Order: sequence, then C-alpha cells, then structure tokens
Amino acid sequence: MKRVKKYKISRRLQAPIFEKCQTQKFVYREQNRSVRPSRGRRPTEYGRQLVEKQKVRYLYGISEKVLKNYAREAVKSGEAEDVLVQVLERRLDNIVYQLGLALTRRMARQLVSHGHITVNGRKMTIPSYRVRDADVIQVRAGSERTSLFQAILTGKAVTSRVAWASWDAKKKSGSITDKPVIGETIFSLPAIFEYYSR
Repeated sequence: MKRVKKYKISRRLQAPIFEKCQTQKFVYREQNRSVRPSRGRRPTEYGRQLVEKQKVRYLYGISEKVLKNYAREAVKSGEAEDVLVQVLERRLDNIVYQLGLALTRRMARQLVSHGHITVNGRKMTIPSYRVRDADVIQVRAGSERTSLFQAILTGKAVTSRVAWASWDAKKKSGSITDKPVIGETIFSLPAIFEYYSR
C-alpha cells in the first residue's frame, strides 16, 4: 500500500485535512509560508474545483469512484448539497469516529473492517454502510475485552464530537440523534458539483 505524505497533501490543498495536521505547529508554519510571495501561477477555476474535490476525498478517506457515485446520487435527488452531506456523514466509519470510539477516521475504518463494531446487534464490516436514525452502534462483545476498548469504554474517553450523534456510557451504545450536518467546513460543496458536471 502506498504511504501518503500527510503534511505534503495538506500543504498542497491548503487545509488541515488530516488530524496530524490540525496542530498549532502546522498552522504556524503555513502562516509563515503564506507571507512569502508565491511564484506559481494563479489557479484556474478547474484547479480550484479539483482541490475542493480532493479535500473531501482525503478527509473522508474515499476513492474517486465512490465520491463520483455519491455526487451523482445527490444530483438526482434534487437537493444536491444536503444529500451529499447526509451520505458522507452517515457512513459507518465516520459515525464511529464522530462518536469518539476512534482517534481518526482511518482508525475508525480499520475498527469497522476488522469486525469490532456492531449495528443493531449484528457485526458490520463495511465502512461505507449507511447508518439510519434508528440504528444502534456498539462495540462487539468479544472486542470489549481487548486493551484498546478497555481504555476507551472504562474511562471518560468516549465523548461525541458532534451534536447530532450521542454515546450512552451506561448502555455502551451510540446512535444518531438528529439530522447530520457539517459545521464549519474546509471545503466547498458547490465546487465539487461543478467539477463533476463537466
């Protein structure tokens, strides 16, 4: 598997895409870089759209083909931006990350793929599974005994990162409590649809 140079990608896209790049040091270095005059050409409209599309791909860890299918599905439905947000945020790997069971989306994807997460009591190994409002997400009973989940579930480490998803510490389960929304985004959704409309 190809190793991704996260700092390089974040610098190219001019956004803290990866958790590793969401530090004060990275922000400070980028501010210093932006003070220096740029020798490069001004980006074209196509180049701007490409950057916005790449931000979404790297942020959610999805392939080009998957994002293209999500965009087509959203356009067919009518309310394109709303639907794309719902599709991206309701992915099981994203929900596991937003509930606080994983430190990164990549880690959440691995937890799901390895069968540590259940949805409505059934083991789920598909990171792209679309979580519905009534679904109950839990750590599989066999996985709870592992050192990784012992630290997470016994302490106060599990705290939801968003208001629309909640974790019940007593029941050791999580669910979507409201319509998923993206707060302050680092990407532009209209630019993504413009890119795919070519």
